[in-house]
Amino acid sequence: MNQIDSGELTLDESIGAFERGVVLVKALNQKLDEVERKVELLTRSAGGELRTAPFEESIDEQPAGAKDDDETPF
Repeated sequence: MNQIDSGELTLDESIGAFERGVVLVKALNQKLDEVERKVELLTRSAGGELRTAPFEESIDEQPAGAKDDDETPF
């Protein structure tokens, strides 16, 4: 990116560098999606038993005090 901004590259080289960047961003976004699907939260039940639960993006959107009393994030 710095080379593109600084004018060190020709127009063709800048376009090539930009296209490589777009490919990298797409690949990294796909990898991030794969990893997010694999993420699990480790929870402990009221009885102290550890268990895993699928990652849910909306977990941070729960109102305060809306936690399930049976599960505490570990």
